[in-house]
Amino acid sequence: MATPVIANPDVPNYSQVVGHHAMAQDAIGLLFSRVNPDYSDVPLDSVESRRKLALKDQELRDMMALLAFLEACFRLDYANRKRLKLKDGLSTSLIKLFNRKHNKARLMEDIIKGWQQEGWLSHSQYDRISSAFKLRHWIAHGQYWSPTKIKPHDFSEFAEFIEGLVNSRVFESDGIDLVGSPRMF
Repeated sequence: MATPVIANPDVPNYSQVVGHHAMAQDAIGLLFSRVNPDYSDVPLDSVESRRKLALKDQELRDMMALLAFLEACFRLDYANRKRLKLKDGLSTSLIKLFNRKHNKARLMEDIIKGWQQEGWLSHSQYDRISSAFKLRHWIAHGQYWSPTKIKPHDFSEFAEFIEGLVNSRVFESDGIDLVGSPRMF
């Protein structure tokens, strides 16, 4: 029998990432404003450009956290389907994959592609997820190449997409609350 995979309770869930994003945007807005005495003598256009840069950097960090959460959903689902010995088409396919590759299955090429092949993800959903993970790869690995082939992503739009996936109850979470309550980090 496969060893159960346990979700790390210290890793932020969906609500925590989204809540943190909103809090950070508000904080950055206050930091880079005329209300802050540190910027009272700085030209307004300079303050505004610093604010935009800080917001973009924060959006990338929060996007990274959201994508780490999404990866955890897929990987926990993958392991739980094996452990629970589920019999639906997706589970059967993923169990066969698990028997061959165990925990070394690749996220996009094996697990998520399996979801698409079994009809649990549409082609457009698969493309959206693939594009987002390419963005995550670019963020994580130093941003040393131009992301010209990576579609730009908006945090709010992608958060809504992930929330829809999680709320549709397609993940076999085995009682784990994937959305969670909105507590801050």
